[in-house]
Amino acid sequence: MAEFFLAPCVEDELWAIWEYIARDNPDAATRVVEAAYETFMALATNPGLGRQRKFRDPRLKGVRSWLVSGFDNYLIFHRAVPGGIEVLHVYHGARDIEKLFGEK
Repeated sequence: MAEFFLAPCVEDELWAIWEYIARDNPDAATRVVEAAYETFMALATNPGLGRQRKFRDPRLKGVRSWLVSGFDNYLIFHRAVPGGIEVLHVYHGARDIEKLFGEK
């Protein structure tokens, strides 16, 4: 069975997303985080899904992005690893992705 592995920062990123949304709607915040985990599971079984990202840093080779299911404002950055995927980040799509990945 395919699995997903979270980079150490992902839990903090999800918590920050939850806190931001929960200011207005705690139920919606919980739905976003739950959808993220469901999407992680789906990506683990289909690691080739998503847009192949192009970064200059060779350590970021193979990174793809995919939308959190049902919440098109949030992107999951992942890459295939033996047995599934590694989730590197979950970011709001309006953020400066290149800067977040140190590409600027």
